[in-house]
Amino acid sequence: MWNEQDKSSVGYNEEMFGESPAAGREAAEQPRPRETTGAAQALLERQIAPGERLLWSGRPQKLHGPRGAGRLFAVFFLGFACFWELMALQTLTLGAGLFGILFPLFGIPFILVGIKMLFPQVGGPKPEEIAYAITDQRVLVVTKGRVSFWELDSIQGVEKRYYQDGTGDLILSNGQVETYYRNGHTRHRNITMEFSGLADVDAAEAALRGR
Repeated sequence: MWNEQDKSSVGYNEEMFGESPAAGREAAEQPRPRETTGAAQALLERQIAPGERLLWSGRPQKLHGPRGAGRLFAVFFLGFACFWELMALQTLTLGAGLFGILFPLFGIPFILVGIKMLFPQVGGPKPEEIAYAITDQRVLVVTKGRVSFWELDSIQGVEKRYYQDGTGDLILSNGQVETYYRNGHTRHRNITMEFSGLADVDAAEAALRGR
């Protein structure tokens, strides 16, 4: 049974039209379209086609960094990069010549990567530059002037991720798998569309299922 009170790490994956934890809610509790502001919202509104009905719209309240093992790896990566840079800077005091100058520069990109892994919002889009929408035909995401959308019929999986501050992510999948290579190995991951940092992720999910 779905536990609405445990919002720290609960998530679920299920088929688009399968049984939902929100299925028993009264019709009066179904969400109404909610307005967002700014250029992202204006661009989003221009994407709505004639005859297409807006069910819900919103934007991130807060963008979160990695969690769990991903966060631990990011901390380790950044810590190791900083340690490397500290050791490399010590070569400057030893009079290592050109090598002593170039060696510290080698660690700077790794520090930047570690910061980006731990704090993905750094250098990325701000919450006001992002807008989400659910219509009776599509789901849409606007990010810094770029528009992405999926047809509702293509959505096969829905996942919700909760955070301790009450916000949540709505993660959609369409059954497609992306193949990539890392460390000499072939890996696979699901292609997803994510509504991140929503103030009320349950309202977005209810709009998606109630269309």
